[in-house]
Amino acid sequence: MLKIEDIFGVSGKQVGSYIERDHVDAKLIDALRTEKQIIVYGASKQGKTALVKKYITYDDHILISLSPTHTLKDIYQSILRKCNVVLKTSYTEGTGEKNKATGKASIQGAVALIAKANVSFTIQDEKNTSNIEHYDEIEFNLDLPDDVAYLINHVGSKKIIILENFHYLPEEIQRAFAFDLRTFHDLKVRFIILGVWKEANRLTQFNGELQDRISEIPVEPWLETDFRSIAKKGGDLLNIDITPVIIEKCISNSFGSVGVFQELLKESCIADGILTKQETTKHFINIDAVNTAIAMKTNEYSGRHLRNLETMAVANSASITKDNPLPYFLNYYIVMHILSLGYHGVNGGISKENILHALKQVHHRKDELKGHQLVTALKKLTGLQASKGITPPVIAYDSNSRQLKIVDSTFYFFLKNSDLEEVKSEIPCPMDGLDV
Repeated sequence: MLKIEDIFGVSGKQVGSYIERDHVDAKLIDALRTEKQIIVYGASKQGKTALVKKYITYDDHILISLSPTHTLKDIYQSILRKCNVVLKTSYTEGTGEKNKATGKASIQGAVALIAKANVSFTIQDEKNTSNIEHYDEIEFNLDLPDDVAYLINHVGSKKIIILENFHYLPEEIQRAFAFDLRTFHDLKVRFIILGVWKEANRLTQFNGELQDRISEIPVEPWLETDFRSIAKKGGDLLNIDITPVIIEKCISNSFGSVGVFQELLKESCIADGILTKQETTKHFINIDAVNTAIAMKTNEYSGRHLRNLETMAVANSASITKDNPLPYFLNYYIVMHILSLGYHGVNGGISKENILHALKQVHHRKDELKGHQLVTALKKLTGLQASKGITPPVIAYDSNSRQLKIVDSTFYFFLKNSDLEEVKSEIPCPMDGLDV
């Protein structure tokens, strides 16, 4: 029996109402036929993972979920481990117990152990026992993409390497990888990179030689006709006829986010008692169910985003010391500026110049505040959110366009439906009680 969660909503699995879009799906299909590296990008909950999973079976390839703490060595070590390349590692001595090798073991020497053909082996070390004769030993340098690619090709791996959450990597790591990616392309090692950002040509701006070597697939924008197709397909699967008024109300409250639209459809159905496929066609005309769904999602998103904004506003605040100037508390001022602008002011991004000008009107050290100090704070926002468990990130600074962008599509819903003045009053000011 089909359940509502199988058809509508945001899920780790493919929902039944998934629709193909010629300008997106066809572009990915065409890219997979080439040898190009593939970049899939857009705001969170806009269908990046769903798109890739539609055409790539994750279990048949190599998935690396990235974090701000990843270095290139960490990434390459994980890739090699998942290609069954064993790196020579150090082990605990003296217990006589078997110690299984893990991807986190420290590399003792620049040697890779490649299993010889038709030899069964176990990745483990037993005291006084050596299994080296079961392997070919190959010297390599984990810092060199040429060596990493050689090992991948040596074991005959043709798997695509999927890098999720690429946006979490610090910008210097992203830039360095953009240069390595050129080498991987030349040596036939294939990547699909998924990232939460809004601008095209992100990696080619780091390395112009990637031009014509990568294929970029933006998952946005979603058109209103796409949303209507989703509702029609899902309604047919559930045997319900959704009145156009309900569909249009869900569209107008989604702000272009397919994730929000899917969630509103799901919660609207649940509010009307539609939990599974209907035995006979049901006409879904209950507008109050949509209002219930909007109120429920507003409460859900508001609670989460309020916590996120509070965390960002006070995170990494420098301590106040006597006889020294007050810290700049830039994260607090950035958060308050976003809330002051609201949905219409934030939609499309906020330029660095706009933020700097606005902060200079209200900042407690406005005469000393410089643009480079603001840019430093803006660049650290993505890593800050990841370190504080804010997943997906809400906002991110794009150094190329010099704009602060909303990258969590549910944040627009929050900005439009919440009482932002009340939200501002709930965020503690780090200078409360001080004489400034």
